[in-house]
Order: sequence, then structure tokens, then C-alpha cells
Amino acid sequence: MKKTLICLAVAFMAMTSATAQVDTRLFNHLAVGLDVGTTGIGADVAVPCTKFVDIQAGFMIMPRISYSTEIHPNVSNFIKYDNNAATQQITENLNLDEIPIQGKLKMVNGKIMINAYPFPKSSFHITVGAYFGKSDIIEVRNTIGGQLDVIDRANASIEEANSKFDGVEGYKHQDPIGVKIGDYLLEPKDGNVSATLKTNGFKPYVGLGVGRAVPGRTRLNFKFDIGAMFWGTPDVVDHNGESLMKHDFDGKDGGAFRIISKVKVYPVLNFRLSGRIF
Repeated sequence: MKKTLICLAVAFMAMTSATAQVDTRLFNHLAVGLDVGTTGIGADVAVPCTKFVDIQAGFMIMPRISYSTEIHPNVSNFIKYDNNAATQQITENLNLDEIPIQGKLKMVNGKIMINAYPFPKSSFHITVGAYFGKSDIIEVRNTIGGQLDVIDRANASIEEANSKFDGVEGYKHQDPIGVKIGDYLLEPKDGNVSATLKTNGFKPYVGLGVGRAVPGRTRLNFKFDIGAMFWGTPDVVDHNGESLMKHDFDGKDGGAFRIISKVKVYPVLNFRLSGRIF
């Protein structure tokens, strides 16, 4: 009996030892990584599922890179009418030169990725997953608060004149004043103009690369990925909540919006330095 128990114990120990030597990579490691790429900078954690698959989850933040330029009101003056007569006209000068505006990136995303390694001895992988977060990507606004209040006052006068004198002989209907983008007029609100580029909050991703999310034999490694984020049809929403993309941008200064409306896929390049915790 003793010999039988001893034989069974030896056999069990041998089986345990053999199993320990085979790294099944089934949630038996944890790695942390630092990322930098076209989606920003971020951090994540990764665990292996099998020798062929691992999972990453983390976040990416785009640095608040800004870009400055100028915009131009579509007119420099307007006609102010006497309250009682459509024929009494006074030309009012708005005294508006170039108006400085600034655009800022606002992209913040969480992410979850599944990396599949078709060749066990190779770090080449195919990745599917998604980015998810705020839909705001870029915000553009004037840099000095209330700078366009003179246009607000002019539009109030124009609206008043139109309501009183439309249809009166000798009166010419006036259009509101603002910033012309293509064939769309962006009217200020409370002396300000702004527009925000929005995409889908949930953005599927596919890509491929080299390097493992969870280092194997070494504690540190690099991982490189190239792929595409599918963020849907972009929309540009102004400060009044109106979509600009439904308008015609074939006119002057509408080129950027025409291009943006066609960019439904965002290219992703990402470099990752990871360290295995255990």
C-alpha cells in the first residue's frame, strides 16, 4: 500500500511539474503600458487569455494642442434706419478688423483591445477593439470674450428694421451679419462664435502590429501598432446647437468643412512601452 501511495505521489508531482513548465498564459500575468501615438498619450493594463490572445484596457488623452488664426465678418457696415421712416438711412461702421480665433483638440477616449497572435513564436498580431468617450474632437472659438457684441447689436437693429419696414416702398431688406463659412452664415451669440467638431462616441478599431501586450521572457518590451479608428461621419455644431454639415460649403472658405465631412476613418499609429508586473 505504501509503495502504491508513493508511486501515486511521485506521479502527481511529475504531472504538476510538467504543467508548471508549460506557460498556458491564461490570466497568469499582468502588464502595464505607456502609450503615445496619433490618439494621444495614455496608459493601459494587459492580461493574456491564451498563448494566442491577450486583452488591453486603458485610456488615451490628446494633448491640448491649439491653433490660432483669424476670421473676417462678411460686412464692415450696415444701414440703420430711423424708427419712423424707411427712407431715412444712416450708415453705421462696425469697426471690425480681423478677429482672432483659436482651435483646440479635445479628444479623450477609453479603449479596449483584443490582440490575436496567429503564430505563437512571433509577436506579430492582429487587433480588434474600440475607443469610446466624448464625441467632441476639436473646438474653435474667438479668443476674446464678447468681442463680437457689436455684431449682436447690429443684427438686433437689422431685425428691428426688417420687421417694421419689409414691404414698405423704398426699403431694402437687410441680411444679418456674421462670419461666412462657405454659404453658411455663423451669427455670434452673446458676442462670441464657436464651433465643435463631433464624431461618434463609440469608435471601432482594427489594426495590426508587432510586439506583445504582455511581455513573455523579459520584463520590458516595445509594441508598435498601425490601424484605423472608424468614428463615423463627422459633424460640426455651432454655439446654437445647429449642425453646420447640412449646409452647402461649396463657397469661399468652405474647403475645410468639405474635407472634414468626408473623413470617416482616423489613422492610428501607436507606440507602447510595457512592463510585466508578474
